[in-house]
Amino acid sequence: MEAARTRQIAYALTSFLLGVWAFIKVNAISGPVFEPIIAACTNPDISIDEFASKTGYHAYEPRVGLGVLNVLVCLITQFLLQLRETYPAGILVWGGVIVVSFPMAIVCVTEAGRAGSRGPIRYPVIMGLLYQILGVSVVFPMIWVPSFIFGEGKRGSPLTSFRIIMSAVMLLPSIIMTVVVFSAPTDSHLWTTCAGMLGGPILALIGLILFTDISSDLPATEQNIKNSSHAVKNVYKVLMVVCFVGWYILVAICYQSYGTSVGNIWRDIWVDANSSVAFMTIDVGVLYLGLLIFISYRSDELKAAKALLLTPILGPATALCLVMKEVEDETEFDSQQDEKKKEY
Repeated sequence: MEAARTRQIAYALTSFLLGVWAFIKVNAISGPVFEPIIAACTNPDISIDEFASKTGYHAYEPRVGLGVLNVLVCLITQFLLQLRETYPAGILVWGGVIVVSFPMAIVCVTEAGRAGSRGPIRYPVIMGLLYQILGVSVVFPMIWVPSFIFGEGKRGSPLTSFRIIMSAVMLLPSIIMTVVVFSAPTDSHLWTTCAGMLGGPILALIGLILFTDISSDLPATEQNIKNSSHAVKNVYKVLMVVCFVGWYILVAICYQSYGTSVGNIWRDIWVDANSSVAFMTIDVGVLYLGLLIFISYRSDELKAAKALLLTPILGPATALCLVMKEVEDETEFDSQQDEKKKEY
């Protein structure tokens, strides 16, 4: 027990410190740039209708902020505009975060429904709002991973088909709106609305459809465990294809613009990058590392090493999905063995 506790503390602390580093870094990069934007967005003397003409910033759609998070929508609209106008670096880093967030989303939704889970991991909507407000590179390693380590539910406990299917379906709006934001005219109302929704509260609130889910009350029979595990693995299989295609679209864009010059790519996404691009570069890297920490704790270090080694070939998200599917295989077997022991 002592060794297990030490392992928990070691992994939780490592992940927490990664999130702290990300928080310090993104604030150092974006803070000075965001301050005047936030000041304009919160200025009570500027009406929404006059915002663009009086500030020089892009107009924003307050309705998607639901009243309480209009400042966030205003800020994210300017943020996404800068990414859109910084081609190809902007789409490379934003697309990278979207793709890498797919396996993270499946993990967050499924683990929230496990019997016995407790703490922040039980509330994906709240976590989603924090991702939007503070950044996924901060919240996932700093809050979600340590919360999972100390609040994990029963491994392999069954989930409803509804929760498993919705964990994947809820990814569709972010894909659609990303396509719109990086293709539609930026002076259109469609672009403004999608930009506000993509970084605002609405995406996170989609998770409210899981409010009535009864996964944690399902009996842990061998058949329920088997059906649930197979469904989760099928989701990972589908995502492997989606992530592979998405990643190589980004690779193609990268190759068209930079050829094989890694130095030029690094210059544009980090060394000489504007604040929005640099922010998203941190998001991609830290989210990926956070998921490797999760896999390493959830299974073992060899599984994380396998994902790392497969990343250059399959892309980070596909490699993560492949390994997570293998972890689910192991979990299903262990859970079924536990249930058989109980029968005797």
